[in-house]
Amino acid sequence: MEVDISDKVNRFLKYGLPGLMLIAVLSASGVWYYQHSHAYMTIRDAQVTSTLVGAKVRVPGVVTEILVKDGEQVSAGQVLAHVKVNVTEDQIRQLQQTVDLSKQNLGALRAGTTTTQPVYSSGGGGASADVGQAAANLEKMEQLYALGAVSAAKRDEAAAAYAAAQAASGPSDTVSYQTVVQPASPQAVRSAELQVKQAEAALESAKKESMATDVTAPVAGTAYLTDLAANSEVRAGQTVVNIGDAGNIWLEAYINADRKDKVRLGQFVAYTIDGKEYQGSILDIQDPVDMASASDNTEGDTEDRLHGNKVTLKISLPAQTDVSLHPGQAAVVKISL
Repeated sequence: MEVDISDKVNRFLKYGLPGLMLIAVLSASGVWYYQHSHAYMTIRDAQVTSTLVGAKVRVPGVVTEILVKDGEQVSAGQVLAHVKVNVTEDQIRQLQQTVDLSKQNLGALRAGTTTTQPVYSSGGGGASADVGQAAANLEKMEQLYALGAVSAAKRDEAAAAYAAAQAASGPSDTVSYQTVVQPASPQAVRSAELQVKQAEAALESAKKESMATDVTAPVAGTAYLTDLAANSEVRAGQTVVNIGDAGNIWLEAYINADRKDKVRLGQFVAYTIDGKEYQGSILDIQDPVDMASASDNTEGDTEDRLHGNKVTLKISLPAQTDVSLHPGQAAVVKISL
């Protein structure tokens, strides 16, 4: 008995083959999507990073006002904070008086000391010479006594010797006087010159400190505030605000240590910042230990140090772009595997 299966064959050819083809297409699409989705490593916590440059206080004082907010973009030379310095006008006046007195003392030493000495003349010859020597010695002792270099007893001895010499000279002796300039010693002049230089340096330093009332940004970039607040006392050289240098920026992304073998130096990277797509390459790969060492030698830490237990990828940014990229901007990175 023959069975006609032509209808079944026709229905299979009409519906079965397209169904098999559809299943094959769906299977191939699923395989392609799986492979494609696993061919990239996507990192969503990347951000634009830069070197930190500290805006420092030049002199000790008190921060009276901080003019920027955390994360604010600043330009080079912009005033970031006001500082009240510890130098007063009275102190500057006192330092100026010290300079003036030091200069007067130096001028007097350079001019030398002018003294008047008696000169005796008589027929006695030797007696007059003795009187002259005694007078000169008395003059010298008077000067040394005034300076505190000799005692009163020494001065009195010289006065007694002078009186004795006068008594021994004849009544026919005549006395004349001459003016003599005694130069100061070279050591005394050098010491006075040093005092003038020190006084002038102290005055100049105080004047600079009195004018250093503003803390300015050394570079353009993003401001990161420190723990300092208004009315905080600061020392000279202390950082008030850290600036993320806009002239030296890159992209940082963080991956788990077990995925480090998936990346390599120079590897192509695509990323998105504020909805715009960019391309770059991996410039450096830092292990967690290297990160800790780097933070010890870096002035100021940024929030990306929270990823210290991860491997850090340093990725290049485009040299030219139609938008301004600045530290702190978030990015999504996609690395081809």
